[in-house]
Parts: sequence; C-alpha cells; structure tokens
Amino acid sequence: MSADIYDDTIYGQILPIEREDEEEEEDSSLMILVDGEEQYLVEPDKNGLKLMDHMDKWVTAQGTITEEGDELLIRVRDFTLDDDWSYGDDDNW
Repeated sequence: MSADIYDDTIYGQILPIEREDEEEEEDSSLMILVDGEEQYLVEPDKNGLKLMDHMDKWVTAQGTITEEGDELLIRVRDFTLDDDWSYGDDDNW
C-alpha cells in the first residue's frame, strides 16, 4: 500500500499523545485534532517541536500531509496560533 503525500492547511487543537509504550518517546508526541475526530500526528522536526510550547492552543498549520492507511502525519512548514479571544463584553459575540 502506498502513501498519499500532499500539501495542505489544517486548523485544530494541539494535544499530547498518550502512549502505552514509553519506548516510542522518539516518535511524535503531539497531534493536531481537527473537527474533534481527525488526528494528525505532528512530525517532531524543528517546527513540530515548537508546537510543544503551545499545548491545548488552537493552530492553523501549513505543511505536508502523509496519509498511510488510517494514519495521518503532518510535517509542519509554518503555523499561526489563534490569539486569545477578546470580545470586550458578552454583547460583542
């Protein structure tokens, strides 16, 4: 089975991956959860590791997606964090 590789932009929440096997610590330990269901594993390169400082934040990430079977992997090329929402008061929704 061959992998599909393409460039794309995704929007989701940066979350840790809980692993049962601690020996896999060198693998990606982050994911970007899109629409509450698709999990993109973040490749632990220079840009991917920068996301470690922004756990639980929302991000727009551009990069190369690799789809192999049910697994989605993103090599982040560039990302933008969502600013904290500032509405001033409840009437500005």
